[in-house]
Amino acid sequence: SSSRRFRTRPVYGDISGTRSNFFKLIYHDEYSIFVGARNAVYNLSRSTMRAEKIVEWAPKPHYIEDCFKKGKSKTLDCQNYIRVLVMQKDGKMLMCGTHAYSPKCAVYSRDGSVIQRTSQFDGQAISPYDPRHNSTAVYVPETEEIYVGTVSDFAGNDPLIYRRSVSRRPEGLRTQRDDARLLDSPHFVGSFAYHEHVYFWFREWAVETRENDKQVYARVARVCKNDRGGRSSMRERWTTFVKARLNCSLPSKSPFLFNELRSITEPVKLFDKDVVYAVFTTPESDVQMSAVCSFSMQTVEDVFDRGDFMVRENDRSVWTSHRLVKQYWNLPFPRPGSCVDDSTKLDDRVLSFILHNPLMHSAVPSLSKHPLYVYGPDKSFTKIAVLSQIRAINGTNFSAIYVGTSDGHILKLVETQNESISLVEMVRVFETPAPIVDLMATEDQLIVVSPDEIVSMHLHHCERQITCGGCVRLQDGHCAWDLSRGKCVFDPEDTRKEGNYVQELFSGRSDICGSDDSGYTVNDGTSLSTLESTTASSGNAVMVFLAVFVAVVTGFITGYQFSQWRIRHGLFSHSSASSSVFRECNSCGLIAGSDYDSYGRAHLTHHDSLTQKKCDHVYANPPAPDIVSLMLPVPQNGTVFKSAIASNGSTITPKLPVEKNLVATLSNGTLPKNYKVKKVYL
Repeated sequence: SSSRRFRTRPVYGDISGTRSNFFKLIYHDEYSIFVGARNAVYNLSRSTMRAEKIVEWAPKPHYIEDCFKKGKSKTLDCQNYIRVLVMQKDGKMLMCGTHAYSPKCAVYSRDGSVIQRTSQFDGQAISPYDPRHNSTAVYVPETEEIYVGTVSDFAGNDPLIYRRSVSRRPEGLRTQRDDARLLDSPHFVGSFAYHEHVYFWFREWAVETRENDKQVYARVARVCKNDRGGRSSMRERWTTFVKARLNCSLPSKSPFLFNELRSITEPVKLFDKDVVYAVFTTPESDVQMSAVCSFSMQTVEDVFDRGDFMVRENDRSVWTSHRLVKQYWNLPFPRPGSCVDDSTKLDDRVLSFILHNPLMHSAVPSLSKHPLYVYGPDKSFTKIAVLSQIRAINGTNFSAIYVGTSDGHILKLVETQNESISLVEMVRVFETPAPIVDLMATEDQLIVVSPDEIVSMHLHHCERQITCGGCVRLQDGHCAWDLSRGKCVFDPEDTRKEGNYVQELFSGRSDICGSDDSGYTVNDGTSLSTLESTTASSGNAVMVFLAVFVAVVTGFITGYQFSQWRIRHGLFSHSSASSSVFRECNSCGLIAGSDYDSYGRAHLTHHDSLTQKKCDHVYANPPAPDIVSLMLPVPQNGTVFKSAIASNGSTITPKLPVEKNLVATLSNGTLPKNYKVKKVYL
């Protein structure tokens, strides 16, 4: 079956494109997904991607006028973008939105198919003011409390991590206002509850860097669920807020750092560990590179529970470990940041320490001490989703990692038990390039969200491979060659028959397939519609082949007879111009002995002419998937880089790790210029 798409109807008169929906996945269950949008929440069926229910909530005119008077756009800013949705125990639904730069929350009750608003209250510190602001929220049903990372003022200058009850209205807890040691212009990317804590993942300006060299660092912070605040001035403040830096870098004498956290997953089971996967980028002012790193939650907890705190003696001192500063040698008891039965009884020394020194000295290292995958430089990673503990044909487990990009592509990576990573495919999801702003993977579908479109697509495209060798070389744990049916198929684990399948995740080769090399493609940016049309027509492949064969034979015979007739009648004139080896390329003049035709496609000859002058060419449609990759061989250990040249100028990395001396060349903070792979479209 084909992918399913959801778009809202265009707004009348919206020619300028200034009325984005700013779609955001805000809740999902077994059958539905709820999408926050412009003045509405859409309840979409996961099977059909159709709106089963629409809850509309637009600001009243006087709110829009007030917003407009403050300098905001009526059509873009002064609308109500729903950012938070909570399903409460009693069946009620709490929705919060930007509400024309005056955040509001509303409670809805459901009576059968009827949804009715029963109350409304101020949503400050729960919903952001601006739909473009990076905020996060997590609901803890046991205590009926919502934890939020957002901003609480019109200008966006008061970031906070905030908790309040959704069923009653006591005073909430928040981070200290106007203290850069706690939060400094953060961009929140995710949050979740884990054991007795709630974790927040974000990027922010690093307080520990020098004033003349300010940098953005990736962070993870946590608070205790049972935190009740402190005494007196700390009555409405967290007493357990601590944070640490995340280290996603290529190791060398001068590490190549990926400092800007963009997206995370919730903890997933990876063998015996709970693991968070995340995507990072370099700063936008630098060469755009992206990386996938993973972090063990056990390591995160160890850093917070047993690590040193970062302190300094005075404002002119450098930041260092508390063990190196005499006044901090002995930490107050109980350990700052730990969960206690009653935080209102904490000693003032504990409260003072945690307020002034919330940052841990050690960074949280990535699980494998280096990125799982590196990508660049023309577009960046934006979102990540992971399916873990999937069982392959031979009984081993693998993880399927799906990564969204800034121009609307999905990369599928497969991670095996020995920590090897393979790029399976790259698919262009949207016809018009658009950033992927949300991503959700389930057992049977991948939900991909752009600001104005939602797509449900397959987790795999096994049927694209038509030979045993091509199917096995995908190294996609979802796909296996079915010997009995002669197809590359996906069969759920409970329907498999032992001995009928060929699959090899580690080497990508099997003796059973022999030397069958035909038909192997890696989908490098192939559009989703192209994949679907190819799949839909695969059943007619034999008929198409026969028709083409008959047409070729008929054309050859007709052409031969016509040429003989021309020779007999003296119509075949010879001239030096017509026999010249010069061929004209419409876009770049004459190329002597060119290995390229008038469309810029390469003729592969016995010599390497790929370094000669090439025609600049533009394809009206995406290049066909029959790609020849000239890959740079590298050893089988280390980080996987994606660095081949694609038709759109992007770079693609071979499914092979990087040699140690390659990593060493990164000491100056840049990737080596000669690390290239040529890719030629036939």
